[in-house]
Amino acid sequence: MIKMFSAFTEEIDDIDTAITGILDQLDLKNSLLKNTIGILHCYYEFIDSGVVKALCEKLPFDVIGITVPYIRLSGKASSMGLMLNILTGDDVDFVTGISDPIEIGGGNLKQATAKLCGDVSKNLKEKPPMLMTFAPFFHVLKINADDFVDNISGSFPNIPVFGAFSFSEEIDFSRCYTLYNGQSYEHSAALIAITGNVNPSFLTMSVPEKNIMGELATVTKSEGNILHSINGMSVEDYVISIGLIDKKDNLEKLYSTPMIARLKDGSTIVRVCIGGDGQGGAVMGGHVPQGAKIGFAILELSDTIFTGSEIANKTLEKLNGRNIIVYSCMARLEFMGTNQRELESKTICDLLGDTNNFYIAYAGGEIFPQELPGGNFANHLQNFSLIVCML
Repeated sequence: MIKMFSAFTEEIDDIDTAITGILDQLDLKNSLLKNTIGILHCYYEFIDSGVVKALCEKLPFDVIGITVPYIRLSGKASSMGLMLNILTGDDVDFVTGISDPIEIGGGNLKQATAKLCGDVSKNLKEKPPMLMTFAPFFHVLKINADDFVDNISGSFPNIPVFGAFSFSEEIDFSRCYTLYNGQSYEHSAALIAITGNVNPSFLTMSVPEKNIMGELATVTKSEGNILHSINGMSVEDYVISIGLIDKKDNLEKLYSTPMIARLKDGSTIVRVCIGGDGQGGAVMGGHVPQGAKIGFAILELSDTIFTGSEIANKTLEKLNGRNIIVYSCMARLEFMGTNQRELESKTICDLLGDTNNFYIAYAGGEIFPQELPGGNFANHLQNFSLIVCML
């Protein structure tokens, strides 16, 4: 069984004050069980100031995480904070690894991922009930993040993979880092295999079903994350025909209009449109396989808040004394706007209450394991989604 507890600070510049405050909150001498890992999320300036490195040097266990634009615990939230979550247990174990740098364009993605998985596998004593992974914002590396998820899944067949991609709100998406034992990596991914007495459950939600427009259409041509045609029409022509945009060369306006895609294996993925490809197609936030049935969802702010409350209530129904990890997409944060960005996470926090062990972080993409009929798992990159792990 896993115990989880957390620490939080917004002290970026004074290293000693930040470290002392975090360690006082953790009370490690009286809190740690046999095996432990730290999950760290922070604003990137905590790396620049030296807080991340100094903190990890004080901790007697591995620390893995990513930079993110917003974090929340019960009663604490920040766009420029640091959140350290401790997972510890007597009958669980955590095996970790960090990949070699992944080349821009992904030339060595398969090899780097295989080596990472191999390094973790050789230290495992049993098949892990789940994996957690944290990785760079692959869009900056000109890599389809689905390929990374597929490579992890290929090395660990039918094992659920849960995790998130780093993000920062810099205009060029720079300063997105993976964190591993005090070091920051722009081009490397980290992996955690969790073994022992753990029984994870997973939930995801994106948009209310009622918000999907009309009948589902069919993807008639796609290549990776480039969506070329829907129902035999260019993406531009199709979305104009259903009234989502009013002229060509305007596909970036669909960023806040998530697309739901039903895949042939029975799983569902959610995608956002990053922009046009210059030829009538759309650059999506992940792959959309040919033949998938898709529909666009029109949302109001209240719909986003509704999905937050729905997933919190469903989590409480299934919780059974476990801990709660929540990731939400950066696109959802931007959709809520600067003055209302806390509404979704506050809604979730208010429902989960102050007695539950949980954390919330917004990221540059979510990795979610969907259980299929028959008990197998399909691990997918998601956009514009809330994902929950109970463990």
